[in-house]
Amino acid sequence: MKTMFPRSIVTRLAVWLLLAAPLLLASCNTDSDAVKAAKAHEEEFRKVDDALIQAYFTRHNISSSNYQRTESGLYLVKIKDGSGELIKPGNKVQVKYIGSYIREAYEDQIFDKSYGNRTLCECTEVVVGQGQVIRGWEEALKLMRPGDQKQVFIPSYLAYGQYGSNSIPGMSRCSSIWKSSRFSKPGACTASGFFPRA
Repeated sequence: MKTMFPRSIVTRLAVWLLLAAPLLLASCNTDSDAVKAAKAHEEEFRKVDDALIQAYFTRHNISSSNYQRTESGLYLVKIKDGSGELIKPGNKVQVKYIGSYIREAYEDQIFDKSYGNRTLCECTEVVVGQGQVIRGWEEALKLMRPGDQKQVFIPSYLAYGQYGSNSIPGMSRCSSIWKSSRFSKPGACTASGFFPRA
């Protein structure tokens, strides 16, 4: 019983693949018009998000000496300093937070919080670097120490993007007040405990 394809079909397939290869490879060009347009679109959103965050700072008299801006566009306003090492990928962190919108029409409307979540610590636990939270959280956590309390301003492209999530509309810029309560290194156990509200 012969199971091979006839030689003519294999030859035709090989010729077709050789002819199609340049077209397929050209579609991987990172400098295509579509890629350039997407990058330009993202840059425009970054400018809009930054302007909205700056408008919030103006309304609340938060000067540039009071916040840290990262290269990605995330802002952190210090409320209280903690101590110890910076949080690193792999650390399990307990975070108390209140998340709200910053756009003037919806300002301070809470969309999420850890308080009242039926845990002893009224916090959420996150293993940093595991993709369990939005990109803005991941970045901000790595800039905090145990006991830090910061107000974190997350642009939409580091939060829920243009499509949103559950009850959070797309293109939402967020502010969260965080208290990093405790953290443990990889492989260690985290002791739970009650931490008073900040």
